[in-house]
Amino acid sequence: MNLEYVTGALPPAERAAHEAHLAECATCRADVAAWRALAGTGEDPPGPELVHRVLLRSALDGPPPATRRPAWFSLALLRAEARLVRPAVPIASALVMALGVALAAASPPGLTGQVFALVAPVVAALGIAGLYGPRRDPAFEVVAATPTAPALILLSRIALVFGYDLVLALAASGVLAVLGGDPGGVFALVDAWLGPMALLSALSLVLAVWLGADVAAGVAVVLWSLRVLAGGFLDDADWGLDAVRLVWATNAGTVLTAAALTALAVFLAGRGEPIRRHRATHPV
Repeated sequence: MNLEYVTGALPPAERAAHEAHLAECATCRADVAAWRALAGTGEDPPGPELVHRVLLRSALDGPPPATRRPAWFSLALLRAEARLVRPAVPIASALVMALGVALAAASPPGLTGQVFALVAPVVAALGIAGLYGPRRDPAFEVVAATPTAPALILLSRIALVFGYDLVLALAASGVLAVLGGDPGGVFALVDAWLGPMALLSALSLVLAVWLGADVAAGVAVVLWSLRVLAGGFLDDADWGLDAVRLVWATNAGTVLTAAALTALAVFLAGRGEPIRRHRATHPV
Protein backbone atom coordinates (compact mmCIF):
# COMPACT_ATOMS: atom_id res chain seq x y z
CA MET A 1 0.00 0.00 0.00
CA ASN A 2 2.99 2.30 0.45
CA LEU A 3 3.56 2.38 -3.32
CA GLU A 4 -0.07 3.34 -3.95
CA TYR A 5 0.24 6.08 -1.31
CA VAL A 6 3.34 7.55 -2.96
CA THR A 7 1.81 7.50 -6.42
CA GLY A 8 -1.46 9.04 -5.19
CA ALA A 9 -3.59 6.06 -6.17
CA LEU A 10 -5.32 5.72 -2.79
CA PRO A 11 -8.84 7.11 -2.32
CA PRO A 12 -9.11 10.04 0.14
CA ALA A 13 -10.48 7.90 2.98
CA GLU A 14 -7.78 5.25 2.66
CA ARG A 15 -5.12 7.90 2.23
CA ALA A 16 -6.11 9.56 5.51
CA ALA A 17 -6.10 6.17 7.29
CA HIS A 18 -2.70 5.35 5.84
CA GLU A 19 -1.25 8.68 6.95
CA ALA A 20 -2.46 7.94 10.47
CA HIS A 21 -0.71 4.56 10.26
CA LEU A 22 2.50 6.19 9.00
CA ALA A 23 2.58 8.42 12.06
CA GLU A 24 2.94 5.33 14.23
CA CYS A 25 4.98 2.97 11.97
CA ALA A 26 8.65 3.76 11.37
CA THR A 27 9.05 0.84 8.96
CA CYS A 28 6.34 2.08 6.61
CA ARG A 29 7.73 5.63 6.81
CA ALA A 30 11.12 4.35 5.70
CA ASP A 31 9.46 2.41 2.90
CA VAL A 32 7.59 5.49 1.72
CA ALA A 33 10.81 7.52 1.80
CA ALA A 34 12.55 4.91 -0.30
CA TRP A 35 9.76 4.92 -2.89
CA ARG A 36 9.84 8.73 -3.04
CA ALA A 37 13.62 8.74 -3.48
CA LEU A 38 13.33 6.21 -6.28
CA ALA A 39 10.57 8.20 -7.97
CA GLY A 40 12.54 11.42 -7.66
CA THR A 41 15.63 10.32 -9.61
CA GLY A 42 14.12 11.54 -12.86
CA GLU A 43 16.72 9.78 -15.05
CA ASP A 44 15.89 8.94 -18.64
CA PRO A 45 16.22 5.32 -19.83
CA PRO A 46 19.49 4.43 -21.56
CA GLY A 47 19.59 5.33 -25.24
CA PRO A 48 21.03 3.42 -28.21
CA GLU A 49 24.46 5.01 -27.72
CA LEU A 50 24.84 3.23 -24.36
CA VAL A 51 23.94 -0.13 -25.94
CA HIS A 52 26.50 0.54 -28.67
CA ARG A 53 29.23 1.29 -26.12
CA VAL A 54 28.44 -1.86 -24.13
CA LEU A 55 28.56 -4.09 -27.24
CA LEU A 56 31.80 -2.47 -28.40
CA ARG A 57 33.43 -2.93 -25.00
CA SER A 58 32.32 -6.56 -24.92
CA ALA A 59 33.81 -7.21 -28.37
CA LEU A 60 37.13 -5.60 -27.45
CA ASP A 61 37.45 -7.35 -24.10
CA GLY A 62 36.64 -10.78 -25.52
CA PRO A 63 34.80 -13.57 -23.74
CA PRO A 64 35.18 -13.97 -20.01
CA PRO A 65 37.81 -16.47 -18.89
CA ALA A 66 36.57 -20.02 -18.79
CA THR A 67 35.95 -21.32 -15.33
CA ARG A 68 37.16 -24.76 -14.42
CA ARG A 69 34.53 -27.30 -13.55
CA PRO A 70 34.61 -28.44 -9.93
CA ALA A 71 36.43 -31.64 -9.16
CA TRP A 72 33.19 -33.46 -8.42
CA PHE A 73 31.64 -32.66 -11.81
CA SER A 74 32.84 -35.86 -13.51
CA LEU A 75 31.55 -38.02 -10.68
CA ALA A 76 28.21 -36.19 -10.68
CA LEU A 77 27.92 -36.62 -14.45
CA LEU A 78 28.62 -40.35 -14.20
CA ARG A 79 26.02 -40.72 -11.47
CA ALA A 80 23.45 -38.82 -13.52
CA GLU A 81 24.11 -40.87 -16.65
CA ALA A 82 24.02 -44.13 -14.69
CA ARG A 83 20.39 -43.40 -13.83
CA LEU A 84 19.57 -43.27 -17.56
CA VAL A 85 20.96 -46.72 -18.33
CA ARG A 86 18.09 -49.17 -18.58
CA PRO A 87 18.33 -51.85 -15.85
CA ALA A 88 17.83 -54.54 -18.49
CA VAL A 89 21.23 -53.69 -20.04
CA PRO A 90 23.50 -54.60 -17.07
CA ILE A 91 21.28 -57.54 -16.12
CA ALA A 92 21.36 -59.01 -19.64
CA SER A 93 25.12 -58.46 -19.86
CA ALA A 94 25.70 -60.30 -16.59
CA LEU A 95 23.48 -63.21 -17.62
CA VAL A 96 25.14 -63.63 -21.03
CA MET A 97 28.60 -63.39 -19.45
CA ALA A 98 27.59 -66.12 -16.99
CA LEU A 99 26.42 -68.26 -19.89
CA GLY A 100 29.76 -67.68 -21.58
CA VAL A 101 31.59 -68.82 -18.47
CA ALA A 102 29.48 -71.99 -18.36
CA LEU A 103 30.13 -72.76 -22.04
CA ALA A 104 33.84 -72.05 -21.70
CA ALA A 105 34.14 -74.20 -18.57
CA ALA A 106 32.43 -77.08 -20.35
CA SER A 107 34.61 -76.82 -23.46
CA PRO A 108 37.50 -79.22 -24.18
CA PRO A 109 40.85 -78.42 -22.51
CA GLY A 110 42.78 -75.74 -24.33
CA LEU A 111 39.68 -74.14 -25.90
CA THR A 112 38.37 -72.32 -22.83
CA GLY A 113 39.87 -68.97 -23.76
CA GLN A 114 38.72 -69.21 -27.37
CA VAL A 115 35.15 -70.06 -26.41
CA PHE A 116 34.84 -67.24 -23.90
CA ALA A 117 36.47 -64.85 -26.38
CA LEU A 118 33.52 -65.46 -28.71
CA VAL A 119 31.03 -64.28 -26.07
CA ALA A 120 32.58 -61.30 -24.28
CA PRO A 121 33.06 -58.97 -27.31
CA VAL A 122 29.49 -59.19 -28.60
CA VAL A 123 28.08 -58.52 -25.10
CA ALA A 124 30.01 -55.25 -24.87
CA ALA A 125 29.23 -54.28 -28.48
CA LEU A 126 25.48 -54.67 -28.01
CA GLY A 127 25.60 -52.62 -24.81
CA ILE A 128 27.55 -49.87 -26.56
CA ALA A 129 25.08 -49.86 -29.48
CA GLY A 130 22.33 -48.62 -27.19
CA LEU A 131 24.23 -45.62 -25.83
CA TYR A 132 23.20 -43.06 -28.42
CA GLY A 133 20.03 -42.10 -30.23
CA PRO A 134 16.42 -41.19 -29.48
CA ARG A 135 15.02 -44.70 -29.88
CA ARG A 136 17.21 -46.17 -27.13
CA ASP A 137 17.68 -43.14 -24.89
CA PRO A 138 14.50 -42.01 -23.06
CA ALA A 139 16.16 -38.70 -22.09
CA PHE A 140 17.71 -37.97 -25.50
CA GLU A 141 15.80 -34.73 -26.08
CA VAL A 142 16.45 -33.43 -22.56
CA VAL A 143 20.16 -34.29 -22.75
CA ALA A 144 20.48 -32.59 -26.15
CA ALA A 145 19.15 -29.36 -24.61
CA THR A 146 21.53 -29.32 -21.63
CA PRO A 147 24.66 -27.13 -21.60
CA THR A 148 26.88 -30.20 -21.16
CA ALA A 149 28.56 -31.09 -24.46
CA PRO A 150 27.10 -34.18 -26.21
CA ALA A 151 30.61 -35.55 -26.68
CA LEU A 152 31.24 -35.41 -22.92
CA ILE A 153 27.95 -37.15 -22.23
CA LEU A 154 28.82 -39.87 -24.73
CA LEU A 155 32.25 -40.36 -23.15
CA SER A 156 30.67 -40.77 -19.72
CA ARG A 157 28.28 -43.40 -21.06
CA ILE A 158 31.12 -45.26 -22.77
CA ALA A 159 32.98 -45.32 -19.46
CA LEU A 160 29.91 -46.65 -17.67
CA VAL A 161 28.80 -49.38 -20.08
CA PHE A 162 32.16 -50.53 -21.43
CA GLY A 163 33.70 -50.30 -17.96
CA TYR A 164 30.92 -52.45 -16.54
CA ASP A 165 31.33 -55.08 -19.27
CA LEU A 166 35.09 -54.95 -18.83
CA VAL A 167 34.76 -55.67 -15.12
CA LEU A 168 32.36 -58.53 -15.86
CA ALA A 169 34.75 -60.06 -18.38
CA LEU A 170 37.71 -59.71 -16.01
CA ALA A 171 35.74 -61.38 -13.21
CA ALA A 172 34.69 -64.17 -15.59
CA SER A 173 38.31 -64.68 -16.66
CA GLY A 174 39.32 -64.93 -13.03
CA VAL A 175 36.69 -67.60 -12.41
CA LEU A 176 37.83 -69.59 -15.44
CA ALA A 177 41.46 -69.28 -14.38
CA VAL A 178 40.61 -70.62 -10.92
CA LEU A 179 38.82 -73.53 -12.58
CA GLY A 180 41.98 -74.25 -14.57
CA GLY A 181 40.39 -73.42 -17.89
CA ASP A 182 43.58 -72.21 -19.58
CA PRO A 183 47.19 -73.24 -18.97
CA GLY A 184 48.29 -69.66 -19.53
CA GLY A 185 46.23 -68.43 -16.62
CA VAL A 186 44.15 -65.29 -16.38
CA PHE A 187 46.46 -63.24 -18.62
CA ALA A 188 46.01 -65.62 -21.54
CA LEU A 189 42.24 -65.53 -21.07
CA VAL A 190 42.15 -61.72 -21.02
CA ASP A 191 44.42 -61.53 -24.05
CA ALA A 192 41.94 -63.67 -26.00
CA TRP A 193 38.99 -61.25 -25.66
CA LEU A 194 40.31 -57.78 -24.79
CA GLY A 195 41.32 -56.64 -28.28
CA PRO A 196 38.23 -58.02 -30.04
CA MET A 197 35.97 -56.49 -27.40
CA ALA A 198 37.51 -53.05 -27.84
CA LEU A 199 37.42 -53.16 -31.65
CA LEU A 200 33.86 -54.51 -31.98
CA SER A 201 32.57 -52.04 -29.39
CA ALA A 202 34.23 -49.13 -31.19
CA LEU A 203 32.72 -50.20 -34.52
CA SER A 204 29.32 -50.49 -32.87
CA LEU A 205 29.67 -47.03 -31.34
CA VAL A 206 30.51 -45.35 -34.65
CA LEU A 207 27.56 -47.02 -36.35
CA ALA A 208 25.23 -46.04 -33.49
CA VAL A 209 26.19 -42.37 -33.77
CA TRP A 210 26.18 -42.37 -37.58
CA LEU A 211 23.29 -44.67 -38.54
CA GLY A 212 21.41 -45.46 -35.34
CA ALA A 213 21.36 -48.01 -32.53
CA ASP A 214 19.37 -50.65 -34.42
CA VAL A 215 21.79 -50.66 -37.36
CA ALA A 216 24.76 -50.77 -35.00
CA ALA A 217 23.40 -53.76 -33.08
CA GLY A 218 22.53 -55.63 -36.28
CA VAL A 219 25.89 -55.03 -37.92
CA ALA A 220 27.74 -56.01 -34.74
CA VAL A 221 25.87 -59.34 -34.53
CA VAL A 222 26.36 -60.10 -38.24
CA LEU A 223 30.03 -59.12 -38.19
CA TRP A 224 30.77 -61.21 -35.13
CA SER A 225 28.81 -64.16 -36.51
CA LEU A 226 31.02 -64.06 -39.59
CA ARG A 227 34.04 -63.95 -37.30
CA VAL A 228 32.78 -67.03 -35.43
CA LEU A 229 32.10 -68.90 -38.68
CA ALA A 230 35.35 -67.84 -40.32
CA GLY A 231 37.25 -70.76 -38.84
CA GLY A 232 35.05 -73.27 -40.63
CA PHE A 233 35.14 -71.45 -43.96
CA LEU A 234 38.88 -70.86 -43.92
CA ASP A 235 40.11 -74.24 -42.78
CA ASP A 236 41.96 -74.74 -46.05
CA ALA A 237 43.23 -71.15 -46.32
CA ASP A 238 45.91 -70.50 -43.77
CA TRP A 239 46.40 -66.95 -45.01
CA GLY A 240 42.74 -66.19 -44.40
CA LEU A 241 42.81 -67.54 -40.89
CA ASP A 242 45.97 -65.59 -40.15
CA ALA A 243 44.33 -62.39 -41.37
CA VAL A 244 41.23 -62.94 -39.24
CA ARG A 245 43.32 -63.74 -36.19
CA LEU A 246 45.45 -60.65 -36.73
CA VAL A 247 42.44 -58.33 -36.97
CA TRP A 248 40.51 -59.87 -34.09
CA ALA A 249 43.34 -60.15 -31.60
CA THR A 250 44.83 -58.13 -28.78
CA ASN A 251 47.64 -56.16 -30.37
CA ALA A 252 48.75 -52.58 -30.87
CA GLY A 253 46.98 -52.24 -34.22
CA THR A 254 43.65 -53.38 -32.84
CA VAL A 255 43.84 -51.12 -29.81
CA LEU A 256 44.85 -48.07 -31.87
CA THR A 257 42.07 -48.72 -34.39
CA ALA A 258 39.53 -49.00 -31.58
CA ALA A 259 40.78 -45.74 -30.06
CA ALA A 260 40.57 -43.97 -33.44
CA LEU A 261 37.02 -45.21 -34.05
CA THR A 262 35.95 -44.11 -30.58
CA ALA A 263 37.42 -40.65 -31.17
CA LEU A 264 35.56 -40.48 -34.49
CA ALA A 265 32.27 -41.38 -32.79
CA VAL A 266 32.78 -38.74 -30.10
CA PHE A 267 33.59 -36.16 -32.79
CA LEU A 268 30.46 -37.01 -34.76
CA ALA A 269 28.33 -36.84 -31.61
CA GLY A 270 29.71 -33.39 -30.78
CA ARG A 271 28.90 -31.84 -34.16
CA GLY A 272 25.98 -29.45 -33.96
CA GLU A 273 22.77 -30.34 -32.17
CA PRO A 274 21.70 -33.94 -32.83
CA ILE A 275 18.14 -33.09 -31.80
CA ARG A 276 17.72 -31.17 -35.07
CA ARG A 277 18.74 -34.01 -37.32
CA HIS A 278 16.22 -35.89 -39.43
CA ARG A 279 13.99 -38.17 -37.35
CA ALA A 280 15.82 -37.10 -34.19
CA THR A 281 12.77 -36.95 -31.96
CA HIS A 282 10.65 -39.76 -30.67
CA PRO A 283 7.94 -40.93 -33.08
CA VAL A 284 4.42 -40.00 -31.99
